[in-house]
Amino acid sequence: MNLPPSIPATRRVRTNALWDLVPPLAVLALGATASVSREAATWFGVRGPICPLGHLLGEHACPGCGLTRGTAFVMQGRWYEAWTIHPGGFVVAGLCLGAALLHLDVLARGKVLGMHLRLRSAGRWCFVAGILLSWGARAGGFLPVS
Repeated sequence: MNLPPSIPATRRVRTNALWDLVPPLAVLALGATASVSREAATWFGVRGPICPLGHLLGEHACPGCGLTRGTAFVMQGRWYEAWTIHPGGFVVAGLCLGAALLHLDVLARGKVLGMHLRLRSAGRWCFVAGILLSWGARAGGFLPVS
C-alpha cells in the first residue's frame, strides 16, 4: 500500500479500524433497541425494512425475510422467538460481535495481520452458509415457523 509520507501506516490502519467498527456495532445497537414483534421491528416509531420478495411471495420465499426481527430478538435475549422467526439472526449477531472484536484487535495492534484477513473471509462464508441453511431449514419444514 502506498501512503503519503505524512500519514503513518499505523494511523491509517487505526482510523480504518475505527470506521470498520461502526457497522457491526450499529447492527448490535439497533437490534438491542428495536421494538420488535413477530410482525415488524420499529425504532422510535419508524418501521424497519419490508422485503418486496417476501411481501409478494410469502415470508419463506426469501432467504432474508425475518432476519432483521430475528437478529433483534437475539440481541434482546428472546431466543425462541428468534429461532422461529429466522435462525439466521443468531448468525448475524454472532458475526457482528466477532467483527467488532476483530476490528478492536486491529485497532489495538495498529496493523492488519493475515489472521484478520482469514477471519474476515471465514465470516463472509459463515454469513452466506448460515443464511442459506436457515432458509432451507425453514422452507423445508425442519424448523418451527412463525
